[in-house]
Order: sequence, then C-alpha cells, then structure tokens
Amino acid sequence: MSTPPATPADVSALPHPDVIPRAVMRQLLGGGDWLSSWWSVVAAGVVAVGLVVLAVVRHRRGRRGWPWVALSTLTTLFGLALTANVIAGYVPNTLALRVSLASWGVGEAPGLKHGTAQERAGGTDQGSATAVNVPAPADLKMPTDSLTWVYTPPGYDPAGTTRYPVVYLVHGSPGASGDWFAAGNAAQAMDVLIRTGKVQPMIVVAPDVNGTGPSPRDTECLDSTTGGSQVDTYLADVLVPWVDAHYRTAADRAGRAFGGFSSGGYCALDHGLRHADQFGTILSMGPYADPGEGGHAMLATQAEWDEHDVMKYASTIELPSPLTLFLSVPAGENSMSVRHAADVATKLAARGVDVVWREEPGQTHTWTMARATLPYALVTASQHLTAG
Repeated sequence: MSTPPATPADVSALPHPDVIPRAVMRQLLGGGDWLSSWWSVVAAGVVAVGLVVLAVVRHRRGRRGWPWVALSTLTTLFGLALTANVIAGYVPNTLALRVSLASWGVGEAPGLKHGTAQERAGGTDQGSATAVNVPAPADLKMPTDSLTWVYTPPGYDPAGTTRYPVVYLVHGSPGASGDWFAAGNAAQAMDVLIRTGKVQPMIVVAPDVNGTGPSPRDTECLDSTTGGSQVDTYLADVLVPWVDAHYRTAADRAGRAFGGFSSGGYCALDHGLRHADQFGTILSMGPYADPGEGGHAMLATQAEWDEHDVMKYASTIELPSPLTLFLSVPAGENSMSVRHAADVATKLAARGVDVVWREEPGQTHTWTMARATLPYALVTASQHLTAG
C-alpha cells in the first residue's frame, strides 16, 4: 500500500465546479419517503416504548407480557435499521428498495419512469430506465444473471438519428448495479438536470461489476489472476461495444465518461486511466487510490497489486489528451483516502489533465454523499462530452 502524505496535497489551485442553484438542488433531493425519514425512526421508537409499557402493565396484572417485549424488540431493531438507512442513504424510498432487491436477484426488476422517485407514465420531461442483461463470454467468468441498468433521456428514439453521450457509473463494494438507480437516484438527477438546462441529454449505464471466484463482491474492476472474473476486460471489450450496438450512442472517447463511488471510485480511476482511449472523462467520487483487500484477492502477487496502485503510476502512465477528471471527497476530512485522492489529483493536473475538484460539505463516506455529489459529476461530464 502506498504511504499517504501526512497532509493532503494542495488542491486549492484546482478548478471547482460551479455551485448548483438551491432551487435545482431542492428538486434533486426530492423523492424520499418513509424509508429515509427521521419521522419514521421517531415513530418506531414511540411504538417500541409503548409496547414495553404495555408489557410491564400486563405483567403487573398477572398476564403474559413477553409477546409484547418480543414485539418491542423487533420494533427497536427495525428502528435501528431505519436509523442506519437514513444515515447511509442506501435505500431512499420503496421503489429504490425494489431496484436494490432486483439487482441482488430478489424479485423482478421494475420498469422505471422517472421525474419523481415513483412509477408513472413517461413524458417529454422524463426519461426511462430499464434493466438488461449484457451477455459475456464464458472465459471471462462473469455472473450470467447480472443486470445492467440503462437510463435513456426524454425524447430518446431508438429509431431516430440523434446520438447521445454515455456516462458509465460503477457501484461500490458490497453493492450491485441497481445502486446508482436506487441509492444514487441517478435517473431522478438526470431528469432534473436536463429539465433545468444543467446537462445535455445523456445515456447513463450502471453495470454489475461483481464477479465469481476468490473475491466475488469486491472485484475492484480488475482482471483476476487468481481464478476469478475478468472484469476489466468485460467492461472494455464487452460492455462498451454492447451499449454502442444497442443504443444510439456517441461511440468515441469524446462521448464517454466512466465514473463510480467508493470502490467504484477506485474503478473509475484505475479503469478510466488505463482505458483513456475509450473514455475522455473520468468521474471519481469518494474514491480509494489502490485496489485494497479486494485487489489482494483478485491478484496473485504484490507486484500485480502495485501495478494497479494509482498513486504509483499517476505520474507516469501514458495518457491521451484531452482528458478530464472530476474528483470529489467529503469536505474537511483528513483520511487516508482523501489524502490519496488529493495526491492523485495534483499529479494528474501537473501532467495537463483537466482536474475538477469538489469537496462535498456536510458529508461522510455514504450513499448520501454519492447522491449529493452525483449532480456535480454529471454537470462536469456534460460540459466535456460531445454528442454524435
């Protein structure tokens, strides 16, 4: 593992994205329901206390109180789960829960029409999202039942002549492809940003980068040398050509962005830099700069692991021009991952990469941060991507 600098590299000279107006942010932050409400937590707490009181009263009257204690315990656990979800932001609403469950193989994937986080008929001001299966050759050892979520913007016509830039978004670990459409609220963000003129119409693709073998839930988007999946090859040689063949895409690096959050943010850095011939824009949100424990499981030797340590190669990897990197971290945090990110940002900026640095105020390393920073990543992508 790379030794992080004692303090973050000086990123003050790096450009920051323009602040999105509050009126737009209010629309972007909509779409939650009782699953992401503190009022639900309060209600669960009140019910739990009430059940305990009822159990005590029944016990004093010589009646059985333990069923009510059991119910109180279950309600308390439910309240704790709600609390964790409100903080982490992983499941903002019941529709997001359905998307997440489908991505984990539980239930059918819902067809989504966006504009709010509710199912409804499509229209001229809202895009749609569907889950598809992208087949992979058997020798890549990718799961055969995984889903890829695809958002198409309002007015998208598969028989039309308009071509659209594509933003690829990778989930974290543990995670699944639906995370960006559930916890990340990507389709809602795209609808609002298109409607308010902040981004051009774009396609968003969220693949499943889970695999098989020694590290199935933490592949780091790597080609395994320990018998696992060939995720890097799948993304570059299977997914991108498949999307270009099935959707009206701007099929060149100027029309593609590759992004992700958390370990997906690492994937965005490592895969994006190594395949900068495919992607002209990289969107790395809350990233790590090395492949971590997942990398040790995926790769047979320390030398192979070191080859994927972005800190080690950021100053030397061959890169085409132009190349844009959006990089966001929690504001005010001096963690190792933030120091790594700042170091990578300054190294790449020194080489002429157009680095845009965003510090997300009031956030920590959760899906709440990912949801807050995604609009800035999408705006940056839109400013640098060109339609066909």
